[in-house]
Amino acid sequence: MKKFIPWSQAHFISNEKFHLNKAFDSTWISGGEYVQKFEREFCKYIKSDFALSVNNGTSAIHLAYLALKLKEGDEIIIPSFGYLAAANLALLMNLKPVFADVDLETFCVDLNSIKKKITKKTKLIVVINTYGNVCDLKPILKLAKLKKINVLEDSAESLGSKYYNKNSGTLADIGTFSFQATKTITTGEGGMVITKKNKKFKYLLKLFRNHGIKKTRYMHIVPGHNFRLTNLQASMGYTQIKNFNKIIKDRRNSYDLYKKLLKDEKGFKLQKFDRNVKPIVWTMAIVLDPKFYGKRDIIIKKLLKKGIETRNGFFSTNRLKIFKQFHSKDLKNSDHLSKNLICLPLFNGIKNSEIKYIVKSFLSLRK
Repeated sequence: MKKFIPWSQAHFISNEKFHLNKAFDSTWISGGEYVQKFEREFCKYIKSDFALSVNNGTSAIHLAYLALKLKEGDEIIIPSFGYLAAANLALLMNLKPVFADVDLETFCVDLNSIKKKITKKTKLIVVINTYGNVCDLKPILKLAKLKKINVLEDSAESLGSKYYNKNSGTLADIGTFSFQATKTITTGEGGMVITKKNKKFKYLLKLFRNHGIKKTRYMHIVPGHNFRLTNLQASMGYTQIKNFNKIIKDRRNSYDLYKKLLKDEKGFKLQKFDRNVKPIVWTMAIVLDPKFYGKRDIIIKKLLKKGIETRNGFFSTNRLKIFKQFHSKDLKNSDHLSKNLICLPLFNGIKNSEIKYIVKSFLSLRK
């Protein structure tokens, strides 16, 4: 196969261009009807009574922090392996990130590690549904309720996944999503925040999203941000959420083919999904056994020479200098995944022939 296979690429399956042009022709480039239509359709799909669109998934988390009125010195428990938007924001807002280890097989935050990290200063627990998995939230939510701590579910990578038949993002007090270019549905950049909390909290989310302005133009009630999604972006999101069942079906078929081709092979482990989780997998994550494959970064280079772009796993917080003061010796699982995990291409529109070539090339590198 001579064609280069990217790790991810956007794939449009319906009439995104039609709605994008319609939004453009309306001259409502910033706000407009598609923002509200996207939010309504998202609510309908996710089965939530509230959804607020924002300009990216990180802004969704930032908005939640602001509406929760977190202040300097407040502690937030965050997984030490996963996309670290929540941790970065904690530093920017002078909050204290406290890192919990993850499970070696599911890659999701470990309940026992959370228990060890809770103090009187803990104001929020962030769980990350890494690579499309969903954390085992029931015991985490039970613990949080007992301790009177809010829980934020970062579902940037798990839109469409279910836990006990409930949609990812709807289980905790707050759910956040991303529509960045590599995500299951995309608006280029973009995000959504949903919540089950009270009307006052929803009011604060809306207020901080729009410069702290309620109704009267230029009347700033709080020092807010501009976290708004554009009408053009929303038009793409609206089209894709309307066709999301087809997107899910195609992605699930691609993942099933990977599993079939990799079944009974040695030298690696696939991400584990508990029986109560029905995932829509975001990337094909594989934990390499160094005895069979050697160093992960060398495998990445060798696959690239074969025309296959792959990615390393996330960096454990122990391997990042910006979190040096928060490094901990009890994050061994996160450190192991950080060193040995590789992500093979998995995206909407990937061809079966490409998956077969990827697997053949990957297995050929085994010792």
